[in-house]
Amino acid sequence: MKPSNILNPHRIMITVLLSVIGTAIAGAAILRVVFRQERPERIMVERRLTDRENPYSYHYFRDTVKVRDSVVQLRLNITQPYDISVRAIGSDRPGSRVVPIGTDDELTLTIDSLIERGHYSGTEFTDSLYSFFRQESEFLKRNENSGENMMALRDRFLGPFALSHKATPAGIIALSYSSDSVKARYFDELDPALEYSVAANEYVSLRNRARAVQAIINAHSGMTVGKVMPDFALPDSTGRIVTLSSMRGGWVLVDFWATWCAVCIRGFADLRQFSAECGDRCKVVTIDIDDQDVIWRPFIAGHDMPWINLLNDPTDHSESNPVNALGINSIPVTMLIDPDGKIAALERGSKPGFLDKVKHIIGID
Repeated sequence: MKPSNILNPHRIMITVLLSVIGTAIAGAAILRVVFRQERPERIMVERRLTDRENPYSYHYFRDTVKVRDSVVQLRLNITQPYDISVRAIGSDRPGSRVVPIGTDDELTLTIDSLIERGHYSGTEFTDSLYSFFRQESEFLKRNENSGENMMALRDRFLGPFALSHKATPAGIIALSYSSDSVKARYFDELDPALEYSVAANEYVSLRNRARAVQAIINAHSGMTVGKVMPDFALPDSTGRIVTLSSMRGGWVLVDFWATWCAVCIRGFADLRQFSAECGDRCKVVTIDIDDQDVIWRPFIAGHDMPWINLLNDPTDHSESNPVNALGINSIPVTMLIDPDGKIAALERGSKPGFLDKVKHIIGID
């Protein structure tokens, strides 16, 4: 299921800061785009900068250049590293690989046929990038009959590779391709000085993701039977704020869901039956964790949901958000809260028989 705690709109800034030149100028980064065969009439050069204060956001700087010859050379007057890519204007094909370029780098993108297959050269980072790809490919080929799934197999290469290159941007490359669990496990092994390297943007983005995953893992460890359920304060369909603490003294069944979650919605039939049979003994509360009000309100109005319906703000990344506090990264999640506010039973996913277990716990068989 899709995680909701990483959904954020990207801020976009567009400006023209590039110039076509014939010779390199000291103190400026140089990008050369070499077309070996056919060339487009125009290309767009896009630079991306990670927002340090909000690493979920990026600033995009774009410029279009008319291609008059087989070699286009651009001077980038930049004061910090950027992630850069090139694509053809008017084409629906993807652009080139995104790579970082430093303030004094001279980077060449050579295109034999398609831009997305273009080869970068000229910087230490591009050398390490292709070396990484070559070593990973060789490892996967050697172990293709291991019986492991591809992600597990890749992680077995990526984690040790990151550790052995923890002081270079190659370590960042490896972790950026790894699973979230590997990111969280190995990120702190990287040299903090990499934040000021040519791969600074990748480092900041990777750090943000690793921290988010670490927080989920830590919170998830607290989402176990016997732990006190964190309080929440969320609006119902009338705008009234409902808190979990206000329901202390009685049993509460809390179900986390979203309108896009088909498994969640299929479970509402059993939840309706449970509410009809046990509503006097146990309050039912559903919390939509990943929708806006304009989607959530019509949905609950058009469905039979005879219980307390609450809406969580998916853009709230504080610990007051129950999704963050509990480390919920997939749904459905259903939990029974006892009169003292502790988790008495917990279900991740959809498992037949869970509500029967709840009935037994609250004394209704």
